[in-house]
Amino acid sequence: MKHFVRILAILLLAGNGSIHAEEITITTPISVNLVAQENLLQVRFSATFRMDSGWIISASDTTQKVLVFHAQSGDYINVSKLERGYYRFYAQGGDSCIVKQFYKRDGAISKELDILTGDVKIAAPHTLQYSIREAGKTAAPHVDSVWIVGKNYSCAMPATIYMHTDAQPGENIDIQPLLGQSENEFQCVAWINGTDYWSNSFYYEGECEAYEDIEVHFMHINPHHLILDIKNAGEPASADSLWIISAYDDHRTLLAGAAVSDGDTIDLSPLVGMSEQEYLAWLRFGECVKVYAFYFNGLDYDYCLEAGVWWVHLETDNSAHVLRYYLRDYDNQDIQGMQVDSAWISTWEIEETPEYVCAVDAQPGEAINILPLKNGFYKLSVQVGECIVSMPFQAHKGSWEDIEGVQDEKRPSAVKVLREGEIVIVRGSKTYTLTGQETQL
Repeated sequence: MKHFVRILAILLLAGNGSIHAEEITITTPISVNLVAQENLLQVRFSATFRMDSGWIISASDTTQKVLVFHAQSGDYINVSKLERGYYRFYAQGGDSCIVKQFYKRDGAISKELDILTGDVKIAAPHTLQYSIREAGKTAAPHVDSVWIVGKNYSCAMPATIYMHTDAQPGENIDIQPLLGQSENEFQCVAWINGTDYWSNSFYYEGECEAYEDIEVHFMHINPHHLILDIKNAGEPASADSLWIISAYDDHRTLLAGAAVSDGDTIDLSPLVGMSEQEYLAWLRFGECVKVYAFYFNGLDYDYCLEAGVWWVHLETDNSAHVLRYYLRDYDNQDIQGMQVDSAWISTWEIEETPEYVCAVDAQPGEAINILPLKNGFYKLSVQVGECIVSMPFQAHKGSWEDIEGVQDEKRPSAVKVLREGEIVIVRGSKTYTLTGQETQL
């Protein structure tokens, strides 16, 4: 069975683009110019986050924005017209979205504690613990209540609440009711004196010791189907249920089904017309939930699948300004003897329309002279029949490197690479699995 998940470099296009949630603090200043200003709200966040726009909505009426503003970290926002009650503060910066809830009193905002940590961990297969600490104090603050919510990927939609508990920091929380939910990346929200403190995100997989030998692969077939290859210790196996979500958008459920078995075919026609990206298939085996990634181009018919081409691999010659490309199949093997109809180079800039640069008169493995190219980022596109595959690269006088080695401010904050047969996410010096867990691969 062919392995479907084969990709060398894909940008993380949506969500907040980070493994942990951005921290944001909302406070009421004690005084400004020695005069109390109880109707001023001050917002602070890290230097790496720049807010494009912000707005406040009522927690009881989420259909209308009651206040819209443009502010940066440290700025003050006049909230004098807000009535008493709970509100949600939204900060939008690029593809990132931060949401905080606060309480407006008759004349002031309730001041937040200076919380240093808000972490969660899975202490046992169905047990969660969280920690929270106030600056300058050894004892944890009393928590009024704890929510477990689906991780919020969109400013347009509030987080889904799955559980409530009054467990205090360090106490065990039974999270078995979360099993089988369509949203499998969660966050804890600790409420203290009307203010919410959000934890890092986490995945809950349940009890998986009995299913350690499960292996799942997909074979993609035209026009839009997946054939499941499910094995347990090499023997055909079944899953109690399967559901599919988008990997980088809002993690909403796209397909949900009943039990599936080795050799079953999954119809992906509901995904036709969606963006070309990676999707996550969640399978439940007893009390264990596992996630597997696959790629779908959003088209009704995949001409590259028909041609047997998965992607184009680039190689460099460090002793000369030479680029070579090779077409690879779904098993990540070089395709031998395939004739390329055309190839060309275009510019490649994030969020900019590419511009045609030049045609390439070279077949797979033949040298392409890129010395005439100016320093910058480019994309090589190759066409076979109606199949077109592309890969970005960098041209630089003196030396150049492909996209995985780029050390430039325009480089994506994270890339996916194939290492030891697995797809991993690389962010700076750290490496994560597709489910966001740090790994040493």
